[in-house]
Amino acid sequence: MYHEICKRAREKKIDFNIMRILTLDVGNTSVDACYFDGDKVFFMGKFAHNNIDTLEGNWDRVVAVSVKASLENTLRKVFGKKLKILKLEDIPLKVDYQSPETLGIDRVLFAYGVKEFFSESAILVMAGTALVVDLLFKGVFKGGFITAGLSLKLKALNQSTEGIPSYKPEILDTFLGRNTFECVMAGVYVESLSFIKEAVRRFSHITGLELPLFITGGDGKHFSSLGEYDPIILHKAMHRLVGGKQ
Repeated sequence: MYHEICKRAREKKIDFNIMRILTLDVGNTSVDACYFDGDKVFFMGKFAHNNIDTLEGNWDRVVAVSVKASLENTLRKVFGKKLKILKLEDIPLKVDYQSPETLGIDRVLFAYGVKEFFSESAILVMAGTALVVDLLFKGVFKGGFITAGLSLKLKALNQSTEGIPSYKPEILDTFLGRNTFECVMAGVYVESLSFIKEAVRRFSHITGLELPLFITGGDGKHFSSLGEYDPIILHKAMHRLVGGKQ
């Protein structure tokens, strides 16, 4: 894996005297990986949890954020002392939340990234296994709403019924489903879209402001028309936290 990256990097004329940093976003179903050569970022792809060892390489530093604690020992075995697994206290962002011990660190890291690169007040949509809509207000993470994401909804419908096939998420906003695919796909998409829009309405009401909306996550592209879509903002935030600049 690393030698392939080196080959691609040489083709792009990357200076290997610059610090090489690997960033890992360990989600519930997969691991997103990016590497940084100085301030240049390259998305490596999505990796299965049992393929983390393929990411081993001659990195100067490895930074990870994980919502899957059961994988942290594996990460330490693969990357050793170069690894830094971020915890809530590592993120310099004020959190106004009643149960921080159960707060997903990816939500706070997303808020930190938006604050650093875009705005101190915003609505944050993270579309992955879970669909999360959070409020960042005046530089403070305030909390939000969580429901099942598009892929999880489709999987649950397929596994809990005999008549609904397995589908992958697509954008389908129709006034009337005329076949099973349309009924299911438009159903989960419109439901998720309505969830986001209602959260936006409520956040706008309590703040009295029309806030910018930022989107990330594996299914975030399906909602990109609603605001600013940045699929690697968590990686850029991790890079910033270990001293990188962008």
